[in-house]
Amino acid sequence: MAAVPEFLTGSKTGIGTSAVSITTNETNARRGVQIVADSSNTVTVYIGPATVTAGTSSASTDGYPLAAGESIVVPVIEPSKIYAVTASSTAIISFMLV
Repeated sequence: MAAVPEFLTGSKTGIGTSAVSITTNETNARRGVQIVADSSNTVTVYIGPATVTAGTSSASTDGYPLAAGESIVVPVIEPSKIYAVTASSTAIISFMLV
């Protein structure tokens, strides 16, 4: 039987109106990072680089919107380079390196 590859899962709570990295862990993904917006979120979470905004600025900085329960796989190897932000209130995401 083949060994289970090393992988990382986690969550980020308290995502608010200032962009925050989803993790500070330096483990690299092989293909990307799957992100799921918590089903209890009452606001949309926007995913993007460090300059991400919450759908309220220019189209060049607005993040990818995730409503409660939605998910996306971001083809980024370094999960610490993925940021999240909301337009108001706070939200939670969970992630897994793939």
